[in-house]
Amino acid sequence: MKLNGALAGALLSFLADAGRVDAVRVRGTKTSAMDISSVGDLLEPMEPRQLQTADFGQLTCNAALADAVCTPLPADFAGVVPCGVCYSMSDFGGARAGETLTMASGLNVIGRLDFPDGSKVTIETPSVFVQGILSMSSTRAVTGEPDVRIRMTGDTNVNFTPEGENAGACSGGACNVGPKAFVVAGGQLDINGMPDSCPTWSHILSIGHAAQPVPADFPSPPDPPTSSSGALCSASVVNEDFEGGLNQWYGNLGAYESIQEGSHDGSRYLSITERTANFQGPLFELSNEIKECILPDTAYFFNAKIRLSGSTPSLCETAGTDCPILKFGHMDSTNQVKWRELLVLKPGTAVTGGEWFEFKGVFNMHTY
Repeated sequence: MKLNGALAGALLSFLADAGRVDAVRVRGTKTSAMDISSVGDLLEPMEPRQLQTADFGQLTCNAALADAVCTPLPADFAGVVPCGVCYSMSDFGGARAGETLTMASGLNVIGRLDFPDGSKVTIETPSVFVQGILSMSSTRAVTGEPDVRIRMTGDTNVNFTPEGENAGACSGGACNVGPKAFVVAGGQLDINGMPDSCPTWSHILSIGHAAQPVPADFPSPPDPPTSSSGALCSASVVNEDFEGGLNQWYGNLGAYESIQEGSHDGSRYLSITERTANFQGPLFELSNEIKECILPDTAYFFNAKIRLSGSTPSLCETAGTDCPILKFGHMDSTNQVKWRELLVLKPGTAVTGGEWFEFKGVFNMHTY
């Protein structure tokens, strides 16, 4: 059984009240292929469990139905599709598109009734019985207006009389299915409102009935510390847009830094030029106040927009080497500068000379 979307949810509830579902496949939503609506109140069936306990099978007279040639719906169609016969609603994609068919005695699909792509019709009926195949297909864009509408009418009980070898499934020969009944008994409902390439359903692997665990504790961000000045630290340790100038940003060891106009979103950006080595990138000096706000062994998120440009393509673009790396430098116990790698560019990131790309990731600031 495959069910999908708003239509599938409504249709499943509908069928559960009206009768047992033997084979149902619904793809898409009511806005693309089919809409089932009720004229007046949708009443409960008189005997909701009678069909659910019955045993229905495929009719032998429909054994060759899949290969049957569909003929246009007869002009005098009264609501019954004979067993082994396929009727097509193809005329309602042309001259009869948009017509309303009233079937006062109900629609009983014993054979097959097919609504090909492009069919536009409204059917008013007190009941729909599917003992064979009811199929619909629509590949147009979803607009909120369904091509096929089935309006359930009436408020009196309806009796369903199974066909052929299923005749004994209802005691007394007929089942009282209540008003506005949509019954699939031994048949198949196939509604395709989406392309086959679109994953519109999920397969349920298992259903558990044990008590659901209720967690008592939930992970939460740590409380920001307070600096020595008494100010509460911000959760964003460094947040720079360069609208106020360099603000402790430099070019590392001999590179030249400047603020330029016109970044990826038109704002200002930091430019590092006159570079002769890969380590001569942007350098930010952490003030004592910022260092007091950094929590050790805590995950931090880094995100920056970067552009590599020059007279020749960079090695990052051509060979995937010498790409941007985020490092942290500090003095060790012997007063030597030690650099520790915090973050590398994610493999597969598209880097094109002269174009902005995103450099982001999560790292921990360990205690050094």
